[in-house]
Amino acid sequence: MSPRGKANVALAASLLFLLFSSVSAYLAFSRLDTNRAWTSHTRDVQSALAQVTITTARAGRLRTEFSDSGDLSLLSKYSDGVSKLRTTIASLKSLTTDNSRQLANCTQLEQISEQRIALMDRSIALKRSGSSTLEGQNLITRQIVATAEAMDQLLQQMYNAEDELLIEREQHVRHSSAVMTAVLVVSLFLTLVLFLIHHRLLTSQVQARTQAETAQRTLSARVLHLQDQERRKFARELHDSVGQNLAAMKMALSLLQSDLPEDKRLRDCLKLLDDSIAETRTISYLLHPPMLDEAGLASAVRWFVEGFGKRSAVQLDLDIQEGSQRLAEALELVLFRVLQESLTNVHRHSGATRAEIKLTTTGAEAWLQVKDNGHGIPDELLESLRENGTGGGVGLAGMAERVREIGGKLDIKSNVLGTQVSAVVPVQHRVKRTKTTPQPVQEMAR
Repeated sequence: MSPRGKANVALAASLLFLLFSSVSAYLAFSRLDTNRAWTSHTRDVQSALAQVTITTARAGRLRTEFSDSGDLSLLSKYSDGVSKLRTTIASLKSLTTDNSRQLANCTQLEQISEQRIALMDRSIALKRSGSSTLEGQNLITRQIVATAEAMDQLLQQMYNAEDELLIEREQHVRHSSAVMTAVLVVSLFLTLVLFLIHHRLLTSQVQARTQAETAQRTLSARVLHLQDQERRKFARELHDSVGQNLAAMKMALSLLQSDLPEDKRLRDCLKLLDDSIAETRTISYLLHPPMLDEAGLASAVRWFVEGFGKRSAVQLDLDIQEGSQRLAEALELVLFRVLQESLTNVHRHSGATRAEIKLTTTGAEAWLQVKDNGHGIPDELLESLRENGTGGGVGLAGMAERVREIGGKLDIKSNVLGTQVSAVVPVQHRVKRTKTTPQPVQEMAR
């Protein structure tokens, strides 16, 4: 057979194989979608069962609160709760129309629910009529508890039945997945035959993916920037609004204490106000420390490390070598956030008792290192973070994205002896302004 004939035969065989693979894949995907739809349906039923429990408990709680307080405003909430309960049960019946046993259980559940609602309505009517007595309410409550036990038992029975269905349907999903995998493996051979065409398509996909990753990084940088802006805004609001109101309240109570110096309640209130002011100031400064804008990175780092050491049981060693000029605002913020996130991870996850912080802002690069003596990061998480920026949690991924955005590099080394986080960024100094008007910093009353 001539080469051209062999090529035609190969092409015809490839087309036949492609057709066979397409039909097989279609059948496998159709079956997989059907099984997944049933699995999703089972989960919807379980979710509806849980919603019945929640709405029933809420209605019962509102009935109890009204019986105790007589607050008429609770009645509208109670009516809404009862209406939602009936709607949820109706939805559950609709979901179980394919299962006669569960549908019968739903009918029984509806009957018990109506009995419970009738008892609660009776309790409320008794309270509203003004003839409510403790003995009468207790009798109704015992009847409600009896219906609640029957209802809970029935709900558990229905949930167990759905759980069994879920296991069975998930087995079907796994089987369909295996079939689909086999089809994809066979399709790989076709991909090899049509390699040249696939190569051109792959090149286009790589270009599109590169553009998508660039857009994703741009979006991530924008999100982080907006996050910093919101932190700054919330910090300012806490300081200027909540903090000042607390300070004014403290001054008013202090004046009142001068008239009543022996009043222990006033002293307790002042102590609580002092604690609230201190906590508000700490939260405000952690969101965005004003010292970072006013005094620079080195001062903010010293303040944060000192406060972190007091709040945690971790012993901290700080070594700072700062240059004569301040870094650009974006660089200072990024390095501070890296320090903040690193020490937070040290406290929450590492189990470390000691950490070393080194900050160098001299020369062409600024360098921050945080090293602890904890139990380290699992190898699989660390590898995932290095390869694609995931697996280490939002904090580590956010640190890496922040440093990458300003042209720097984040390196994480970890073993059983501890973890070392190093951030290196190119130095950019702040542009000197021709005229600066100092802004007073208004501190909260201590």
